[in-house]
Amino acid sequence: MADADHAAPKRPTDLKRRSLVGLALAAGAILLLWLGGVALWALLTVGALVSLAEWAGLVHARRARLGIAMLILIVGMAYALPLMWGTDRATLALLLIAALVLALFPRFGSMSVGLGYIGTAAISILFLREQPNGFALALWTLAIVWATDIGAYFAGHRIGGAKLAPRISPNKTWAGLIGGMVAAGIVGFGIASVGRLPLGAYWLGAPLAVAAQLGDLFESGLKRRAGLKDSGTILPGHGGLLDRVDGVLPVAILVAALVANGSF
Repeated sequence: MADADHAAPKRPTDLKRRSLVGLALAAGAILLLWLGGVALWALLTVGALVSLAEWAGLVHARRARLGIAMLILIVGMAYALPLMWGTDRATLALLLIAALVLALFPRFGSMSVGLGYIGTAAISILFLREQPNGFALALWTLAIVWATDIGAYFAGHRIGGAKLAPRISPNKTWAGLIGGMVAAGIVGFGIASVGRLPLGAYWLGAPLAVAAQLGDLFESGLKRRAGLKDSGTILPGHGGLLDRVDGVLPVAILVAALVANGSF
């Protein structure tokens, strides 16, 4: 989530709890990202399943449809299991084709979108980690989103001003978006320099911050439509897991697509 989603300002105790949980999540993600392999695969598989369950709650999907979508997601993630099959474009295609097939069934469209969106993002991170210098590349991808969230939060609170999308998320501002872009640009440039990433990584941080914000707004729209404040309650002070990865999903997919097509 970027700048504030709630009208009331966060109390110091709430902000402290959110910060501690956020730091713990980031530290755990970095550790498993560094380990890579089966450890990272397990984290992404569990995270994708939890996120898909929260998605089902947002679109009011029946349990049977969620069960089918989860089964397909597990198959797709199993195909991407490191040391067994490997992560490649065929794995991404498997999930996307499954999502398209599901879309042919009446009233299954929303779960199909969630399956393709969440599953493809999870496999995209695995794909990035398996590239040459994959740890730095995957960390760069996640850090851009984290920097966007932090920059947007503080710029939105300090500066305020015109609303970005008042009908979807009333408290997000243009100042927050710009602050997020600046923070993502700085962090992206720094990690690209230290990690010796391709030239595109030096300047893509700010543009990808816009994609992260769009992912945030997309999930906010789903919550508003469902009449829910958060996607879940699994994370103290943060809501659901989907609330924390809403910006990661589109950015991971975009970066993986650029790398897969040799455009990065």
